[in-house]
Amino acid sequence: MKSFDVEKYLRKNPPPQCRYSGKSSVAVVIPAYNELDTLPDTVNSVITAAKYAKIEPSIIAVVNYPPGADAAESEKLYKKLLSGEFSAAVQTVYLPELSGGVGAARKAGMDLFISTLPPEDMEKSVIYSLDADTIVAGDYFLSTLQDVLAGGAVSLPFTHQKSSDTSIQQAIEKYEAYLRRYVDKLKYAASPYAFFTIGSAFAVRCDAYIRSGGMKVRSAGEDFYFLQAVAKSSSVRQLTTSPVVFPSPRVSGRVPFGTGPAVASLLEGKPLNRIPDAAFEALKELLAKFRPDAALERVSETLAALDEIPREFLVAEGFPDAWERIIRNLQKTPEKRQKAFHEWFDALKTLKFLHFFSDFNKFTIDKKQFEG
Repeated sequence: MKSFDVEKYLRKNPPPQCRYSGKSSVAVVIPAYNELDTLPDTVNSVITAAKYAKIEPSIIAVVNYPPGADAAESEKLYKKLLSGEFSAAVQTVYLPELSGGVGAARKAGMDLFISTLPPEDMEKSVIYSLDADTIVAGDYFLSTLQDVLAGGAVSLPFTHQKSSDTSIQQAIEKYEAYLRRYVDKLKYAASPYAFFTIGSAFAVRCDAYIRSGGMKVRSAGEDFYFLQAVAKSSSVRQLTTSPVVFPSPRVSGRVPFGTGPAVASLLEGKPLNRIPDAAFEALKELLAKFRPDAALERVSETLAALDEIPREFLVAEGFPDAWERIIRNLQKTPEKRQKAFHEWFDALKTLKFLHFFSDFNKFTIDKKQFEG
């Protein structure tokens, strides 16, 4: 990767100022907030996996807590890490009163690692994203590292740890089934965004990390937006081997959506918002209609030939005007046009379309019942 691109990224995203002595081409970034009891098991599982793969990764623990939170546990964890009680392999970043949640903590650790690498090593270096209450399998690196080095990012196969609480275990199984169905249906529809976006279960090559603009900082969904950006600028592949990541099934209210809130909602007896099969069928048809290059050359004709719901969605989202601007400055090749279409009709637009279709159908059915 060119020095200019790396320098430009680091100017916009200065890494935290802290001591770092790692010299590895592989990093595992682990945000830790109130995880004094679970981080040791996480670190030990990473060290075991590294031994199997015969590598020495930098394990970067980003100890943090948000403004106004009780700092006692994070401070205790930080002191334990500094004392060497964990492992010499662990590099420690301490960020008290950190705004931006887990995304900011991930970003700090990832940017720190990026800043230690020569530009020419970016294509040969990898960042794994993990959580401080997550366990990895012995083949965590062995079965995934070459896939990441092949380019872009990979979403790693996962399954949650078993809970001793029957109700929580049933809830997490329902949530996993919900997630797996969503990704399977996207794959069926031939969407390029058919991958999981779990913060503790992905890895990215460092040049792809920089090209995507780095880790996103949001109140929630930062992993979704990050992997979407990587998919646009490089690629994201879903690995389908046996699970290598085992996230915690614990109930958490730290973020407004995600595993913790979903499990909590299920425990309260609230169902998950299941998208109907018909919506995925509609998505498949829409994507198929725009696959021929002629469809992207003559968008007005393609729109006119669409069914009512997809046509209304695309118009409401401003696609005709947006595409006119995109095509004006685009290299006129089928590959470039197809890529540009999927950059516009991205993972977020895909989700919005599925909800739009579901809501539109429900409204139509309700209206017919009312009129009947």
